[in-house]
Amino acid sequence: MLPAILKRLFFVGALGFMSNATADIRTLLIGIDAIPYEVVRKLTDPTLGEQALFKGLQGPVAVINAFPTGSYVAWTGLLRPLGVAKALGYEACHFDRQRAELRGCFSLTTVRAPWKQMFDWYLKGIARKAIAYGWPKKYSVSEMEQGFEAFEASDKKLFTMYIVSTDGLGHVYGPEGLSDFLRKLDQGLAELRERMLGEPFRTVIVSDHGMAGGEPLNNTWPQARDALTKAGFRVARSLRNDNDVVIVKFGLLSSFVLYTKKDIETKVASVLVPVPGVDLCVLPHDQGWRVASARGDALIQRKQGPAGELWSYQILSGDPLDYSSMVVGFKERAADETKTWFPDEWWFDASKDHFYPDALYRLAEGFALVENPASMLCSNSPGYMFGSLFTERVAIPTVGSLKWTHGALYRDATFGFLMSDIPDWPVVDAVRFDRALVPLKFIE
Repeated sequence: MLPAILKRLFFVGALGFMSNATADIRTLLIGIDAIPYEVVRKLTDPTLGEQALFKGLQGPVAVINAFPTGSYVAWTGLLRPLGVAKALGYEACHFDRQRAELRGCFSLTTVRAPWKQMFDWYLKGIARKAIAYGWPKKYSVSEMEQGFEAFEASDKKLFTMYIVSTDGLGHVYGPEGLSDFLRKLDQGLAELRERMLGEPFRTVIVSDHGMAGGEPLNNTWPQARDALTKAGFRVARSLRNDNDVVIVKFGLLSSFVLYTKKDIETKVASVLVPVPGVDLCVLPHDQGWRVASARGDALIQRKQGPAGELWSYQILSGDPLDYSSMVVGFKERAADETKTWFPDEWWFDASKDHFYPDALYRLAEGFALVENPASMLCSNSPGYMFGSLFTERVAIPTVGSLKWTHGALYRDATFGFLMSDIPDWPVVDAVRFDRALVPLKFIE
């Protein structure tokens, strides 16, 4: 345990030093929606020489963001160290457990989103956001410029801004469109520094999730609905009957959430996991979480040990997360074949480069980051999405078949990025979402 303890002491010491080093300099946090780590890594490659972007910033660091990998959950997780309250649900359209019905889905009423209020500047108004999604190339740059103007006019020590149009940019244009925006951001930051030569500032740039795809995506919603109906369930907007299932569809993402009455969750999962494109579903089960997949079932459990958090991954059949080799390695490391509980740090280090990075923690926290947790969270396979047929049909004649989306548990949909020029910011290869911005606690 000594190396882990030394690492923690070094981390805390670095933060204390950073606090003093930046005492007289302002900090600008730029939150960007849906910029994948891989896109930034390629654009900042030192071998590009003068063509490399963000040369004054350290990183990028891969940010393993919260699941489901959508903005409401991801930003709530990222901003948790700064004191953000839980989101009402997994998107503005959410299920209200007290009312037992969907809320905020078909209304222009603004839905409370505590994570947005953590930003000093962001695009306000549902109508303005809808327009921005229609012209994301133009509005992503416009948001950047307006955020910079607000920063210049502010005297806050830590100023935070959020750019949302990049999400639409990624969905429609993929990595190429996002790369074009990042070049404009790099130029915009250089121009901002020139305008503020007498007022130096530090910069932090962070994104909330990745963007996966490349080929036209198949929508699993019709087959999932039909499978549930055939099995005797009623897909509804509220829970009135014992066999009602509420599915919250967020546009066209690669994950979905379900709400049911007690004691039917396992049966619902067994109906969904054989549906093509449904990769896995996770549900609370036996003081832990059950992962159900066509590849098998497993039980995840968490407990507090003397030296920190411990996790167990118990295979019931097959290996839905493909984590069994990690367990074997942990037993060898512990020199104890009977051991079943292992430290959180071991799991993170062993899984951060896995197809399902940091899955145990992220699946568990998917139920903890919202006020109205789902009965079940489901992730799609690569090449699939889940969502409104209306949205899909509207998109086809305007932008064509959707090829890029996010939401799923797997790596490409998950990895956002972090960069900063704050001295001694701990730069690692990957960081868990709720540890990425911990150093900002020491700025003010």
